[in-house]
Amino acid sequence: MFGDIQFAWRAVWSRPVYTLITVLVLALAIGANTTVFSVFNGFFLKPLPYPEDDRLVMVYNTYPKMALEVAGTSIPDYVDRVEHASSLESLAIYHNTRRTLGFVGAPEQVQMTRTTPSLFEVLGVAPALGRVFTDAQSQPGDEKYIVLSHALWSTRFGARPDIVGEDIRLDGEPYTVTGVMPKEFGFPSRDSSAWIPFAYTPDEASDNQRGREYSNSIGRLAPGATIEGLNAEMDTIVQRNVERLPNSASFIERSGFTGRAESMRDMVVGDYKQMLLLLQSIVLAVLLIACANVANLQLARIAARRKELSVRAALGAGRRRLAMLVITESLLLSLFGAVAGLGIAWGGLELVRWLGLDQANRGFEFTLDPIVLAFTALAALVAALVSALLPVWLLLRQNLAQAIQDAGRLGGGGKAAQGLRSTLVVIQVAVSVALLVGAGLLTKSFYALQSEGAGIAAGGVLTARVSLPSTRYADDPAEAAFFERALVELNALPGVSEVGYTSVLPFSGNNDQGSFAIDGYTAPDDVASPHSQQRSIDERYFDTIGVPIIKGRNFAARETDRVVIVDENLANRYWPDGDALGQRITRSQDADGNPIWFTIIGVVPAIKQASLAETPTKETTYWHHLQRPVGRGVFTLKTSLPPESLAPLVSRTILAIDPELPVYDITTMDQRLLESLGPQRTSMVLTLVFAGVAFVLAVIGIYGVLTWAVTQRVGEIGVRMALGARAKDIVRMVVRQGSRLTVVGLAAGIVGAIVLGRTMASQIHHVSALDPVVFSIVIGGLALAAFTASWFPARRASRIDPMTALRDE
Repeated sequence: MFGDIQFAWRAVWSRPVYTLITVLVLALAIGANTTVFSVFNGFFLKPLPYPEDDRLVMVYNTYPKMALEVAGTSIPDYVDRVEHASSLESLAIYHNTRRTLGFVGAPEQVQMTRTTPSLFEVLGVAPALGRVFTDAQSQPGDEKYIVLSHALWSTRFGARPDIVGEDIRLDGEPYTVTGVMPKEFGFPSRDSSAWIPFAYTPDEASDNQRGREYSNSIGRLAPGATIEGLNAEMDTIVQRNVERLPNSASFIERSGFTGRAESMRDMVVGDYKQMLLLLQSIVLAVLLIACANVANLQLARIAARRKELSVRAALGAGRRRLAMLVITESLLLSLFGAVAGLGIAWGGLELVRWLGLDQANRGFEFTLDPIVLAFTALAALVAALVSALLPVWLLLRQNLAQAIQDAGRLGGGGKAAQGLRSTLVVIQVAVSVALLVGAGLLTKSFYALQSEGAGIAAGGVLTARVSLPSTRYADDPAEAAFFERALVELNALPGVSEVGYTSVLPFSGNNDQGSFAIDGYTAPDDVASPHSQQRSIDERYFDTIGVPIIKGRNFAARETDRVVIVDENLANRYWPDGDALGQRITRSQDADGNPIWFTIIGVVPAIKQASLAETPTKETTYWHHLQRPVGRGVFTLKTSLPPESLAPLVSRTILAIDPELPVYDITTMDQRLLESLGPQRTSMVLTLVFAGVAFVLAVIGIYGVLTWAVTQRVGEIGVRMALGARAKDIVRMVVRQGSRLTVVGLAAGIVGAIVLGRTMASQIHHVSALDPVVFSIVIGGLALAAFTASWFPARRASRIDPMTALRDE
């Protein structure tokens, strides 16, 4: 074996061009596979930075009959599960909040997580410094404690070890630091700068707070417990509450309300699973093409070594001995390809991060770790064996003396070798067609989504978020006064034509939903109660984002009556044969229990909220922000200037109104829309890259086969030309050979593309899986490339000197 390795080493370096091409082909394929597997490993195989992470579950409420599969968790539901769900070892409730960190440099809005102390028990992570806050420190009125993230501790407090026990100011109030978390800890994401107690009052935990699901919940399963068992326990809890609160039975029946749990990993990365499986299938196909290319090179190499092989056979070497020489050389080349492929994979992961797929912020890191390196080694081994399979089979199955004789007479390694090489080219072309069609469908779908838009005019709009601290804005008039002044002063900025406000901006990652009632409407027993997304806006918000009023009118600056605007989804659902204008809805009651009615004065189009890929089916209601104050939201500024240039001015304007209130999340509306297509863009770009690699390899395969055939048929071509064949006859003969291979490959590829298109149906939008434009472009482009690859060898063949060819023969 050592001798074989030494010989293979000398052999591969004796032909540097052959070696370079083979290594490059393998490196591209192995690098692509390593890139995708690194992402798959980070999402599904690599342990999360929590002990026994397979026991972590996200617990949430669900209303399946209201098309609300995943809601948050209300405080009373959390309390019920803590007390009655024995499948849970521990459970925590939390939600993100923004607080102003002051008196440590310039005021800064930072994201914090308000949580029960049980969060740290659920996750099984202890602080690196100090301790976490306790249940006693999470009671209303005595909850001014804080645990810092390692990043905040390092950047704003100089990593001082004596920070524990000191007070820092949040929204102007002192909070005592109890501890600092480890550097690698970040939940629910590494954007969380600190954790503060989730203190709730008995009233907030009472039955009248059910349905206020602004928080999330995470739990740890008890040893031996299952998610199915936990779901059954939550169903039982709901039934107990129905017996205890009979008035809730109708709503629970119509909405299908219950609690559900899902693996933390699946909850976070479930949406990526189908995409990653598709990409992994694509790169495996690229590896198959690479193996076919390398196998062709190996067959050509064997044909070139026919004299050497005949001498070895004459001296007693058997077929298996010769096969081992081929396999060893293939393994050595694959090793070089794997090393180069790791470099390509490193660049591929940078591309993945640039595309926005990186989830390291949530604990899912994509690295070339030992598992990935083992996969790379396995891919290299498989590539070596697969690419050597046909050459070895040829050596083992054929009569060696006859094969060598055929090789000398016919060129290219004999008839069997030529047939195998032609078959491999057909496979390469077929797979390339399927991949290119898939990439074309994803690309057309991506641009179709961009062209369709979200139902808004995003161009020239800058957005900036604010969150008013309750300590300084304790009532509705104070909040209203701030927003009114801010809107006036922002509108005075240079280049700004319109300024609006909304409590929830589309494509911002936030949402606000709730039930409401309609005057004179009672939902049938099998139909869910009215439920919609809710937004508080000012009278100029629709103008800033280009949303027209379909019917009725817009809000006025001051509304003396209680009024509301609805979208066409809501209007068409509840008044399909009439007009929603003048109808009344309510979402709350007064102190005497009487409904507070709001009259519908306008109807607007349905707007996409989370992604350009979605179809907006959920109903939406818009309330005047002075009649439904929220205390947080987003300013939208329509400008004729580059929107990004206004960001510093917006920050300074808000700080001039309130020196302790920085704005955050300042970005353009166009950027928000682009980010919403992150998964689609990632699929499109990576598929295009991999399909492009497959296309290049297929064309190289055609060119290589025909070039080698011409080289080996020099004598035959000389005879043909000596007997009167013209140059164009030789060109036609060679091109015909390439055309046959291409046509067969295209036919097989079309079948594969149809199957792939149907598999990708859920990933493509507004495009048919049999889109004739995509198929025509792919088939035409590949046919043209194949003709070009055939023409160059044909042209070279037509220029062969007959006398020289005959003399060499």
